[in-house]
Amino acid sequence: MKNINQNAKQESEANKLMNLSREWSKSAATTDIEKTLSFWSADAVCLFPGQPIIKGTDQIRQMLMGTTHIPGFEVSWDPKEVTISQNGDLAYVLTLNYFKSLDSLGKTTTIFNKGVEIWKKQTDGEWKCVVDIYNDDPSLTAIR
Repeated sequence: MKNINQNAKQESEANKLMNLSREWSKSAATTDIEKTLSFWSADAVCLFPGQPIIKGTDQIRQMLMGTTHIPGFEVSWDPKEVTISQNGDLAYVLTLNYFKSLDSLGKTTTIFNKGVEIWKKQTDGEWKCVVDIYNDDPSLTAIR
C-alpha cells in the first residue's frame, strides 16, 4: 500500500520528467547537439524504425550529427503520460512525436510517431533517458 508521501513524491517526479522531456524536445529543435545528447545516459539505447540499434554516447552523437545533413530536418515531441516505479528510480514517458524533412522535390514530408522514453535516476539523483524507442503511427496528424 502506498502512503500519501509516496504518492506526492511520485507525482513530483512525474511532473519533473514531463518537464525534462519537454525541455529535451526544445533542445532537439536547436543545433546544440551536446545539450540534446545530455538527456541520454552514457549507455543509452535508441531503437528507431529502419535503423540498427544505436547505443552509447558516441553512436547517439553520430546519429544527431547525421540529422544536421538532412534537408529541412525537424523533430519535436510532446510527452503525454508518465509512470514512475514504486521505488522511484525508473520511469517511462509515453510521447507523440514527428519528424519533418524535405523530399527530393523539396516538398516537406512529416512522419508522426508514438514513442516511449525509459528514464533511470542516476546516482547523482538526475534523471537520464536509458531507452528511447518510437514507431510510426499513420493515424496521427498532430502531436498536441
